Amino acid sequence: MKKLFIPLVLGTAREGRESEKVARFVFGEISKNESLTTQFVDVRDFLFGKTEVYGKVVEPWKEIMEKADGLIIVSPEYNHSFPGELKILIDSLYDEYVKKPVAVIGVSSGGIGGARMADNIKPILVTLGMVMLPETITFPKSKELFSPDGSILDESYKKKIADLMQNMEWFARTLKEARKAHD
Repeated sequence: MKKLFIPLVLGTAREGRESEKVARFVFGEISKNESLTTQFVDVRDFLFGKTEVYGKVVEPWKEIMEKADGLIIVSPEYNHSFPGELKILIDSLYDEYVKKPVAVIGVSSGGIGGARMADNIKPILVTLGMVMLPETITFPKSKELFSPDGSILDESYKKKIADLMQNMEWFARTLKEARKAHD
């Protein structure tokens, strides 16, 4: 059976971003899945400047999403929402997202773990034609979840990510077959 391609997007460009630890952990867990391939996509690599270079900046993202079978977004919660640079990246495409599954993973230093960010981004992703996975994983108090070397201290997150990937694989394969049938 052909492997599915599920890229992971880290949705913040801030210096010292705690959510990078979460994204690296999730990326490592996805990389262990024998049914999936992945790519770490850092929103920093797609910061848009002058409008005349917009197409050049967005082209690699377009190529990634054209071949993607689904998407995972890891994002911190900023002021009850998600970072502006993530919104700009998401808004740079449309057709490449349609009928592909997406999972949202929230991160915050507070006790809610990015749940409000996830609530804010979901309607946008649905409007773009993506299919939301039913579960949202949150990483509350993110500074307390990782050791200084970046390893996860709460092992229960490994099972949460494994379950998410199992669900992602089902949705991605099912939707991929459905897209093929209607092309």
